[in-house]
This record gives sequence, structure tokens and C-alpha cells, in this order.
Amino acid sequence: MKEEQILKVANVLEEWNPLGEAANAVDQLDGYRYEAIDIISTIKIINGPGKIKESIEQVLTQAFNIDLDKDKLDEATNKIKDLLSL
Repeated sequence: MKEEQILKVANVLEEWNPLGEAANAVDQLDGYRYEAIDIISTIKIINGPGKIKESIEQVLTQAFNIDLDKDKLDEATNKIKDLLSL
């Protein structure tokens, strides 16, 4: 896993900011860096055409116990797919 990929995925997540205002209250959020690492790792484990979306959804809902905006999830999925060239 390359640092450059981690930063790019973290930037997509930070731009989206699925936590919204609650992001300010999360200790050690670090610009979604750890979530980006988890998403990239999960993508490598999950199979199938929807693995990127499923990975993002799984990591973020488990990490923060939130419901995700499906349109924004789709948008982030497309951006991350392009970044990782998958």
C-alpha cells in the first residue's frame, strides 16, 4: 500500500466528510487517514464488482456507526475507483 494512495483516498473522504459536524468531536480522526488505510485493505479482501463501494460502506459504518448518504457514497466510490485504477 503506497502512502500516495492513502493520502488520495483520505482526501476524497475528507472532501466528502461523512461525519459532517461530528468530525470535530472525533479524537484522532487525522483527516480520515486510518479509514483510508482500512478501505484500501478491505478492497483487497472483498471480491466482486461492488467491492469498492462495499469496502467504503463497511469501514465507515463500522468505524463511526453512521448511516451514509447513498449519493455521496456513490460519488466517493467513483473517485476512489479512479484513484486506485481498479
